[in-house]
Amino acid sequence: MSERTYWQRMRRRQMSRRSLLSASARAGVGAAGLALVGCGDDDDDDAPAVTTTQQAQQQEQQAAQQAADVEQQQQQAAAQQQAQQQAMQQQAAQQQQAQQQAARQQAMVGEKRYGGSIIEQSANVYETWDPQRTVASPVLQVLARVQSKLLRFENPNSGELTSDLAESWETPDATTIVLHLDPGITWHNSGPGASNPAAAAGRAFTTEDVAWNINRQRNKTLADGTETGDFGRSAYWGGLDQIDQADGSVTLTLSEPDATYLQGLANEFNLFNQPELVSANEDRHTEIDPARVIGTGPFILTRWDPGEGISAVRNPDFFGLPELPHLDSYVWVQSFQDPNAYRIAFEQKQVDSMTDPDPNTILAIHDDRQDETYLTYQGVANTVAIFTPSNKPPWNDLRLTRAIDLAVNRRQLIQQLHNGFGKVSGPVSWMQDAWAIPQADLETIPGYRIDKDADVEEARALWNAAGGPELGQIDWVTSELWASRAAWSATPGIIAEMFNRAFDTDQFNGITKPYLEVIPSWLAHDFDPFFSWIPNIEIPDARADMIGAFTTGAGSNYWDISDPYIDETLLAAKQELDYETALQMVRRVQDYVMERGQFGRSICYNYIFPAIRFNYNHPQLSSPEEGWNFLDTSLQALEQWIDPDDPSIEGRNPPPPTPL
Repeated sequence: MSERTYWQRMRRRQMSRRSLLSASARAGVGAAGLALVGCGDDDDDDAPAVTTTQQAQQQEQQAAQQAADVEQQQQQAAAQQQAQQQAMQQQAAQQQQAQQQAARQQAMVGEKRYGGSIIEQSANVYETWDPQRTVASPVLQVLARVQSKLLRFENPNSGELTSDLAESWETPDATTIVLHLDPGITWHNSGPGASNPAAAAGRAFTTEDVAWNINRQRNKTLADGTETGDFGRSAYWGGLDQIDQADGSVTLTLSEPDATYLQGLANEFNLFNQPELVSANEDRHTEIDPARVIGTGPFILTRWDPGEGISAVRNPDFFGLPELPHLDSYVWVQSFQDPNAYRIAFEQKQVDSMTDPDPNTILAIHDDRQDETYLTYQGVANTVAIFTPSNKPPWNDLRLTRAIDLAVNRRQLIQQLHNGFGKVSGPVSWMQDAWAIPQADLETIPGYRIDKDADVEEARALWNAAGGPELGQIDWVTSELWASRAAWSATPGIIAEMFNRAFDTDQFNGITKPYLEVIPSWLAHDFDPFFSWIPNIEIPDARADMIGAFTTGAGSNYWDISDPYIDETLLAAKQELDYETALQMVRRVQDYVMERGQFGRSICYNYIFPAIRFNYNHPQLSSPEEGWNFLDTSLQALEQWIDPDDPSIEGRNPPPPTPL
């Protein structure tokens, strides 16, 4: 996945002009031989002469054939030598590229610089400024640079942990986590949030802050006592039986053993708010305003105007660690809905990195600017899925839900929308590699089979048997954010056509809705059939995602699934400390779920995108060619840096951040 040559190897091989000419020459020799054999005279009187003539002709034929064989061998040897030379050249080019990338990575490790600003594109929509009430990663791309978690991922893909608000931790038994807070942490002392009259600017971060943030979510209750269902991590925090505070430490006692819990503390969504400021503004949580945000993180938010501009500047009092972060500021400029405008902005260094729904756009830019840019590849943790509301009629007839799951042409969508850059995912994403159903196994499972005709035949039979044709017109929602991207603008029509063709009907219509409507409808368990991104995969351990989606009463169980077998098996898997045993349990549940059309949560795929950056831009990477498959904003906030001496920085003139 990580090398562009991987994708190049997937392209169709073509026969060279030289090999075509060689094949034609060999065909001509054969035809001439057959013509010679056909000569002769049927007159018996001339038999001796004919025999002699035939012998001569046979000798000539054998000589010609030997000459042809020699020529063929020479051509084959030449072709083989050429292929070997091409392979060696390709291998040398790959080695050179790998060495260059390794050298760049080594430079990143050993020669980090301080100062400068990273320029990114802003999102258009932020549904809240409260990280505990969002399910959207764009919010975290801002707040994870401003706020902190108890722990964070040192390696987001493998789940290795390091300190954040807690400088150290211990797990004395299967249900106890003891977190020792860093004594030097203070809330931001300047910026719009600190200037808010409700804020407690500059005060020390305390164990009471930890307890307030956790209890707020596990009780699903606002400061004024209002109960609300929009705390996306309420199920996670609901796994706590008790919170104790003593001498700068917090002890979390779990209600039952949970092998995933410690990793969950580093979930990018588990950022911590200041109680005073948030309590005074909870009734305006959808009104984006930097004056409602304060944190303890490495940057202070100074501007937040969605779609126009955002900025954050270095926190001079960050945990008493003068060596971090490396950058002075982050600046987000306006959103580029037009890919051509985005490309121009990147090429003019108005933004420091770029991705695009069409991978070929990124590869073309790199081809034009190989000396000053580099590519990385990464999976997208926003899984792409089909949702059907199987908790209400008519979709509670699982034959309909199963028919939809079978009819989804996952590989065709990857090809149409992502130029083949992606892999199908089962109930567990392929990025959670250890827990996912292997790709080879998926190819044999209904709904994911290579033989899509068999899937469609089964889907159509179920659809007709369940009365699908009598349902009338069906509106299928694609998110406006998805469809706003030029390369994906045809998606609503593609989805409608996919189902109309599968069921031999015209009853499906593609429409769009904003996430501001879609997300509340999920939380209310009253939503329309849907296709687009769903909330991020948050940690590498897949047990938490499976529990959240499929167990009775779980926060992300929008389908009201309540199945004793699923509940019992996933609960046992969560408590199981033997890794291999837990893997087998999760696989059994995946198979069970897929036999039932995934209960309306039809996971389709996770795509892969190349990102392009100028050589002066140094994020923390998984490898010289790979970014992180999981959210990594907290990591980048500390480790990303700019090289002011790199030649590629020439002509760059970053906009200044909004000052404190």
